[in-house]
Amino acid sequence: MNNWDLEISLLQEDGYDTNKIGDKVPKYKEIELLGYEKPISRGELLLAGQSNIEISKIIVIHPFEYSNEQLVKIGDITYQIVNTYKISNEEIELKLKSKKGLS
Repeated sequence: MNNWDLEISLLQEDGYDTNKIGDKVPKYKEIELLGYEKPISRGELLLAGQSNIEISKIIVIHPFEYSNEQLVKIGDITYQIVNTYKISNEEIELKLKSKKGLS
């Protein structure tokens, strides 16, 4: 049995702001939920490497809480969702890579 004690924020686009030079910058609304981290297997790393994908972390959440968001925040680190996999009706796996430029 896994401990659902990892605090996760799904980042959902919520309009735009304008930066100093006038570019549109997306604003994000944080949707807080709990999940757990799954270890990355050697096979998973090999498969990702062959597909030129970098995986930093695999987390599991409830599928009803996920609405195709592309970014996840765990602590102070923002990750991009690379891939999803439905484990069961109760769990969905999100494969993440570190996202540069967001905090």
